[in-house]
Amino acid sequence: MRLGTFNVWGLPEAFSDDVSSRMRVIAKRLAASDLDILLIQEAWTREVRQTIRRGARRAGFSVSEGEGASGGLMTLSRLPIRSSRFDRFRFRGDPERFDKGEYIGGKGFEIVEIEGPDGPFLLVNTHLHARYRIEDSALDSAVRTAQLLEIIAFVDAAPGTVVVGGDFNCRPGEPEYEVFRGLTGAVELGADLTQGTLSSSNFYKRDRNGPDKRIDFLFVRPARGVAWSARDAQLVFHESARIRRRDRSLSDHFGFRVELAWQPPATSTPAAAATAAGPGSIDPRAITTARSLIEVGLDEADRRERQHFRWAGGFLLAAIGAAGVGRHPAVDRRAFLRGAVQGTALLSLAPALGFGTLARFDSDDKRGIFNDARAFLAELETRRSPTHSA
Repeated sequence: MRLGTFNVWGLPEAFSDDVSSRMRVIAKRLAASDLDILLIQEAWTREVRQTIRRGARRAGFSVSEGEGASGGLMTLSRLPIRSSRFDRFRFRGDPERFDKGEYIGGKGFEIVEIEGPDGPFLLVNTHLHARYRIEDSALDSAVRTAQLLEIIAFVDAAPGTVVVGGDFNCRPGEPEYEVFRGLTGAVELGADLTQGTLSSSNFYKRDRNGPDKRIDFLFVRPARGVAWSARDAQLVFHESARIRRRDRSLSDHFGFRVELAWQPPATSTPAAAATAAGPGSIDPRAITTARSLIEVGLDEADRRERQHFRWAGGFLLAAIGAAGVGRHPAVDRRAFLRGAVQGTALLSLAPALGFGTLARFDSDDKRGIFNDARAFLAELETRRSPTHSA
């Protein structure tokens, strides 16, 4: 079974480049692809989704987009799709940072049940929080950890084999990557891939400094007793196309693929079944790392609350001060001055209310998310610790 993942960078034209042209090329190249399943991220707009959907169906793929909201995710499969749904992440980003798109984008994970050659399995397609806080990367890691714990809860409860893939926005060895591996027992399928999916050889990343890196992954968490193997990890959709008289890449990411095979317990050899991965005890280091990142998230929620209350108080004082000036006889007699002062008071009142709302409701929401993550982590540790599993 040949699996692939590809972030197509299908944002609105104002926030991306050559979107319509690139999507048409991607749609055409699907026909030449030998993939059985392709996970797609950042298919954000209706036009992008329609173009990919039409190309996928012409190429013999069924298309799953969850139910209702999609978070920019699409799953293309030449194997039968039995069911699908989309779960939105509880942690959606900061509302006031609307320019980043995380809050309004509504990211999450799509769960698709596939009828595979050796029986059904579950597929999870996701796109995690982006890397915006370069100066304090632990904050973004904390957000991605909270999001991953929602996926981990699903994987932990799933009885069979689960494949998880997509744009994780982190690199191998980073804290949230290790949390996911350590708490699920999942194995990365493209670990031997020598090229990065983010690369300066990409037309849209040609000014990028630093080494190439992998932030797009495919993992497998086999059911206990299932013997599996993976091979032939390589880039896909990395060839350029002629767009506007220049050779351009198809996205700001390259895709990658891998061939995965497994045998159910009934056909696995005893030796293979004995060494096969599966749900078992968890890595205590992953618990420690996750706990530390959850505390980072809780501290940030408290800091944001204090900051927003300060800003709300400052704007409220400005509004009160402007209203007081407006009542002064020298100002009240002049219609222009009176109107200007009243307008200033109203303009100051709006952000006071906005930041006050953020301080109360958004910070409470974030604290609730991280506290729930901490509670799940404690429950998981109790249930899956080596002594409990023995």
